[in-house]
Amino acid sequence: MKTAGLAIISAGLLLLAGSHLTHAAAPDPMRMSVAQSDYTENCGGCHGFDGNSAPADIPVLKDRVGYFMCTKEGREYLIRLPNVAHSRITDPQELADLVNFVVFGIGAGSTPKDARPFKAAEVAALRKQAMTTISLIAVREQVVAGLPKSCNAPASLGQYYPGQPGANHIDVPSAIH
Repeated sequence: MKTAGLAIISAGLLLLAGSHLTHAAAPDPMRMSVAQSDYTENCGGCHGFDGNSAPADIPVLKDRVGYFMCTKEGREYLIRLPNVAHSRITDPQELADLVNFVVFGIGAGSTPKDARPFKAAEVAALRKQAMTTISLIAVREQVVAGLPKSCNAPASLGQYYPGQPGANHIDVPSAIH
């Protein structure tokens, strides 16, 4: 009876996890790097295991996040995001590796060829400047507006929730960060 109950719970969890997967199966935990495992544990539940959070109202990372590496402001934005800056990952190199996996792995199609990986010292300094009392949506719009034309970023990148009219004007309360 105990085994049957565990089997039912396991099957339910697999179905629940599978309902959030978009275009890819869950990564094989036996073959993941530490950065991939950190992404799966800390980011994949909301942003999707493959970086595609659609249709959820969460920014899509797949083939989009790399555009932020086109400018200093965009690069800093990625680390200063509250869920990155206040991550439970305390080691700056481990967090740098995680963000590098996101930018160069998940965002590969959008990352400039000359983009340089984040280093521990840069991450340690930027996370002290976490964005917590400002509108993330307004900052995102401003950062994207400053991307050079040569970056070829899509206009929809400025929208926090692409395809949803009016969604850009929602302030994120600092209490949830």
